[in-house]
Amino acid sequence: MRALLIAVVVLLGIAVAADRVLVVVSENQLAAAIQEEGQLPAEPEISIEGFPFLTQAISGRYESVRVGVDVAALGLPPGVTADIRLQGAEVPLDSVLSDSVTSVPVDKVVGMVTFPFDYIGEQLGGATVTPDGTGLRVETTVSLLGQDFPVAATAQLSLVGREVTLTASNVEGPGGQLPDEVGAVVLDQLDVTFPVPELPFGLVFTGIEVVDDGMRVVAEGSDIVLEDPA
Repeated sequence: MRALLIAVVVLLGIAVAADRVLVVVSENQLAAAIQEEGQLPAEPEISIEGFPFLTQAISGRYESVRVGVDVAALGLPPGVTADIRLQGAEVPLDSVLSDSVTSVPVDKVVGMVTFPFDYIGEQLGGATVTPDGTGLRVETTVSLLGQDFPVAATAQLSLVGREVTLTASNVEGPGGQLPDEVGAVVLDQLDVTFPVPELPFGLVFTGIEVVDDGMRVVAEGSDIVLEDPA
């Protein structure tokens, strides 16, 4: 019985080791394919999620693959974070073992780009931006008739194509509500539109929301084949 237990433990150890080795090999193969398809300057960091990995490798299907990309290489400004996930990636085991992965069909690709509040504030000329429910609170100083006035407003975000529009409302001054004429001038200064850099794999932006650490833009693509364009 003791010998049997030792044998079982040894076999389990070998299986776990093989599992970990195979996941590294598969991640490297995926990284190369994704770099070529996304035309990225460097291989992205790949993390195949789920355990045990071996059952996924044998089936040749990975339900969730996280792609860590260089945000600067994507043209995203400093402080912005990007999270890209492949859902349902097909990679045959024999292609992995033979180092011959040339294409990776994927059921769905989801990308999430989060812009910090400081970045939004920069688009508003240095305003202080904080979350306010599903929208934002904007505090800044505006110049009217040669004088500077501290003002605050609420704002909502909307997404059209690859452009984010910030629409302000409920403007307040030091003494409360501003006159309509003054408020209209302030609203015009606070309403801005700025572009969102394109993401790889032809992802289409589908939504926008305010989260704890900033403004999150979501992009998606379905039935995508990642392959070497050469």
